Amino acid sequence: MIESVADRIDKRMKELKIKQVDLINKKVASKGTISLWLSGGSIPSGDRLVKLSNELKVDAAWILTGQGDINSRFDNNVELNQVVTVTYAPVISWVQAGSFTDMDSINNLAECEKLPLVPGAGKKSFYLEVRGLSNAPYFEEGEKICIDPDYQLEDIQTGEMVVVKCNNTATFKALISEPDGYYLKPLNPNWAEQVIPLNEDCILVGKYVGSFKPARKFSLS
Repeated sequence: MIESVADRIDKRMKELKIKQVDLINKKVASKGTISLWLSGGSIPSGDRLVKLSNELKVDAAWILTGQGDINSRFDNNVELNQVVTVTYAPVISWVQAGSFTDMDSINNLAECEKLPLVPGAGKKSFYLEVRGLSNAPYFEEGEKICIDPDYQLEDIQTGEMVVVKCNNTATFKALISEPDGYYLKPLNPNWAEQVIPLNEDCILVGKYVGSFKPARKFSLS
């Protein structure tokens, strides 16, 4: 199971026996904001991320990515208020992806939700929210997929996931490279359209390089 930002915050709070009210009293954030962090509905950023990492005694990058030493920021020679540099990417709509040429072509980019880039993603990357079940159970509806546009079809191997637009409609599927051309295939074996040929009107938007998944509640009965 992939550990989310919400999972890491919740786990660390339990380890330190910190409650939501403690973070509220320390003016880390409001009750509503903290609840969103713990439910996976939002991700801490900016000054709030710094304050949260200080209270949880962890590195801010660990909260966002799970990578690095959980205690790496606590060096007596380090100022705790130093901000860890984190690069963010916008979450764009599928309509925007359908008209994508480059990041400059996206309207209202400043108003888009932002998420930290997954490790290894290029700086021009962006996120899309998974819709539908064509790639279930490997990709769940609501999952945020990170797409890197700095790839050519020739760079991508069969089985890797891509976003392609055809006639201004974007789709997310696995790529198949054959001597006679390229094809798309959904990962859901029960999906009606199993092989989709790419014609000359289809354009690669980008390659899938990672995900942010919302927190889930599991039924244990």
